[in-house]
Amino acid sequence: MGQLRYIYHPGYDFARGVPFVKQVHGFVLGKPSLIRRHLIEMGAARSGDFERPDPIAEKALSAIHSSEVMLGLRNSKAVAAAGELPSLAILPNALVRHALVKPQVRACGGTAQALAYAADGDWVFHLSGGFHHARPCLSHGFCLVNDVAWAVHALRASGVRRRILVLDLDLHQGDGNAAFFKDDEEVFTASLHQEDTFPIPKVPSDLDRGLSGAVDDHEYSRALDDLLSDISERVSPEIVIYVAGTDPYCDDAIGSFALSAEGLGARDERVANFTKRLGGGLVALPAGGYSTESPRISAQGFATMAEIHRTH
Repeated sequence: MGQLRYIYHPGYDFARGVPFVKQVHGFVLGKPSLIRRHLIEMGAARSGDFERPDPIAEKALSAIHSSEVMLGLRNSKAVAAAGELPSLAILPNALVRHALVKPQVRACGGTAQALAYAADGDWVFHLSGGFHHARPCLSHGFCLVNDVAWAVHALRASGVRRRILVLDLDLHQGDGNAAFFKDDEEVFTASLHQEDTFPIPKVPSDLDRGLSGAVDDHEYSRALDDLLSDISERVSPEIVIYVAGTDPYCDDAIGSFALSAEGLGARDERVANFTKRLGGGLVALPAGGYSTESPRISAQGFATMAEIHRTH
């Protein structure tokens, strides 16, 4: 197997250095830095293990996003609408760009770097990213730009092509990824999500499994096993991009699922073993999570997957 890598930048934290902005919809704005801290405290990584991504120019994202999306990144009202945060509309453009736009653009570079490593068989834990709602012509659901779509574009632009599975286990269906990779024969999108919540309507993935109600650990594990089995019958990916949202957690502020921290750990373990059987690369992204426990749960999941990678 390839190497184990971590990618992080302190500039990933939303509203960094803006004291009066503490959280968004329950989303922990400093989640990337907290994940890093937890990984170090758990002994899963050392401070020197975290690689900083190469920067990308914001204008480069025009290769995947429409002019309307790109112009919106420079307008407080557009960012406020996409982030579902009306109060941002009255703030100066420069402050809003610092707080929300630049961290997502920076994360696009990190996901692209992670995917380039994964193309060589590495397992990469990226401490930001998973902005899976951004579509080619639409920013919404707190996702201004789509880091997964950019990463695939950048990999192909470098002359490398791989069969990719985008496995989305965030509570919310990844409509943006589904839109970007519709009819793309080299990228297969699969999602297990809460059916009766945002986004509505959904953009169909190649394989969708929607669940409703207070889904517990047992129900979720069974549904995930069925999903992974169906994927195995349809595709043989060389890379798994894992959108590992923690919002199925029982104490999440937005979702209706009732998974325990242990249930989410079992989910991540299943994905790691699935990827290991494939023998290819992995990119894991933290995506959504609206509980104060989200950074710790993400870190524990990454640590579990890293241990599986180390166990040959």
